[in-house]
Amino acid sequence: MSTYTRSDELDDPDFLAWVEAIITGVEETVETDQSFVIKIDKWFSRRWLGFSGKALSAISVHKRWLTVPPFIPRRVRLTRRFWSEGVKPGKFPRVHRWQRSSQNLQRHIEQVLPGANVFWYSGGTRTHDRGCLMAYVHTPEGHWPWYVELHNRSGGSVSQCIGVDPKEIGLFRERGLTSA
Repeated sequence: MSTYTRSDELDDPDFLAWVEAIITGVEETVETDQSFVIKIDKWFSRRWLGFSGKALSAISVHKRWLTVPPFIPRRVRLTRRFWSEGVKPGKFPRVHRWQRSSQNLQRHIEQVLPGANVFWYSGGTRTHDRGCLMAYVHTPEGHWPWYVELHNRSGGSVSQCIGVDPKEIGLFRERGLTSA
């Protein structure tokens, strides 16, 4: 049974199981009061890691302070919020919203979702032959941003890790599998 992800006919179940294990491993390792798990319609590149928006409608901006990546809301297929004691109903801040790019530059992750782990994963993995998981993991020093891409073509192997060591991803996965 999936705790964090939700499947549809376009999703590869093996990829979703991998995402579940990684998120569970992170949650077991880095305890926070809350986490957000967001499904994006399809694959997204590593350029979204730390991306804030565009200045003057042309120049990409990657700021020192992490902001909420400005995914267009229609790309967001699911947003789930988890508290340390499980899913808690109620209102929570809209993570992705329609607004000008200049406003995106001001949406610091620590202000919008203070103290939370935030995970984005790609949908449509059955048809795109690759998937990705991006995380802003809350630590005492601030959020730890990382991105991992998995290619199904090569037997579900990690093809790219940015901001995290592949060994750490392996440890998160192992921990997630053993605690499930």
